[in-house]
Amino acid sequence: MTRLHGKVALVTGGSSGIGEACARALAAEGAAVVAFGRRYALGSLAIPRAGQVDQVHLDVTEEAAVDQLFAMLPAPDIVVCSHGTGTFAPIASASLADVRAMLEVHVLGTLACMRAALGRMQPRGGHIVVIGSHAIHHAFPECGGYTAAKAGQVALARVLAAESRAHGIRVTTLLPGATDTPIWDDRPGFDRAKMMKPGELAGLVVDLVSRPEVAVDELVVTPPAGVL
Repeated sequence: MTRLHGKVALVTGGSSGIGEACARALAAEGAAVVAFGRRYALGSLAIPRAGQVDQVHLDVTEEAAVDQLFAMLPAPDIVVCSHGTGTFAPIASASLADVRAMLEVHVLGTLACMRAALGRMQPRGGHIVVIGSHAIHHAFPECGGYTAAKAGQVALARVLAAESRAHGIRVTTLLPGATDTPIWDDRPGFDRAKMMKPGELAGLVVDLVSRPEVAVDELVVTPPAGVL
């Protein structure tokens, strides 16, 4: 299937987890994909090719780098903000530095990517997908800082959705439940076999961006077992 042939897609957090799965799934549908990630080595920037994923180093908290890379690439039709980081501790012992780092990545990093994308998308429309978390609707112990960061990210996306309609830009926030990604590597005691797989969410992202006749502002997606 090539539902996205001729489209250009930019994916942050593309080196692992949901972002990596989204980059592969978008390319499989014919999109020319650039996957951004902090783990990628520094290298030259190439024009993306249909059906392929080009890997580019980017730290979304570096505002100038975000602006520069988005400006150098072809105008995107699809942007998936899947970057993220997580540090978990009770609020009583939470490190302000850790919480500040999460706010930098989830809120300011997302803002930087949104702003850079809008400058290229506004004349022609497009679709921005933000990977949030269903944690914003639950009080999970040891998740205070992470939940605050994700809540700020989702608030940005809600306002952007309202501001962007007049420009033909759809904004969708996915709020996934437990998904088997590296964020769980240092958190033993959870049954990852019951979690969603990144590829399942990536397939949903492809379905959403392939349907220009509908706009989905926000969608909660959980494993069949619900909250784990």
